Amino acid sequence: MHEMFLFCRECAVLHPIGALHADDDDAALDLAEFRSGHEAHGLEQARCVPDSAVYDAPAWDPMATRWFRVAVGSELLQVRSWRISIEEPRRHEIATAPAISAERVEIDARLLRHALDRHFYPHALRPAKLERFIDAIRALLATVDPAATTTTFDDPSVPNASIGPFPAWLCDPLLNRCSAIFDAWELERVASFIDNHRFEDGALAIRVRRVLARSAA
Repeated sequence: MHEMFLFCRECAVLHPIGALHADDDDAALDLAEFRSGHEAHGLEQARCVPDSAVYDAPAWDPMATRWFRVAVGSELLQVRSWRISIEEPRRHEIATAPAISAERVEIDARLLRHALDRHFYPHALRPAKLERFIDAIRALLATVDPAATTTTFDDPSVPNASIGPFPAWLCDPLLNRCSAIFDAWELERVASFIDNHRFEDGALAIRVRRVLARSAA
């Protein structure tokens, strides 16, 4: 993502600026056309606010619409960045901020079910116990402050999401809740499952996600 933009306040549009390479003829032409079309309005410089972007699709998708903040002096503005087709350059315009819910801490329940089934093989868990286990995890994660969690890497398949280890301080409370769900022999297996899968590459890994409640225009 570009760090600096030219901002035409009258037209509420922006254009990225930065170092151009020798073969960036199209980019140089686009910038010259933007200056020519808006310079009479009075152009200002805008700087992208780090870590402010949210997307409506995975960040690697070239067609993803993204919203981010820029600073124009001491003023903060919301920008919508989008394109009509893959052949067209991105457009940047001032937009109403998208409604974003508080960050969520989630688990991949489908992955968790499969992993726990494999862990118990050749024995089988009753589906009701498996669902109670997942409900117990969700209840504990509902008490977690997303801003205080540790994440390790971005989730490439989910917009605005990062993956991290299951909070270590929740492992004992989770095991305590499991004692009311599982038989003694099952509880030993569950304890080893928690120990093996609590890291960011395990089935108990958490996903911290920001959710776009609606699109901005």
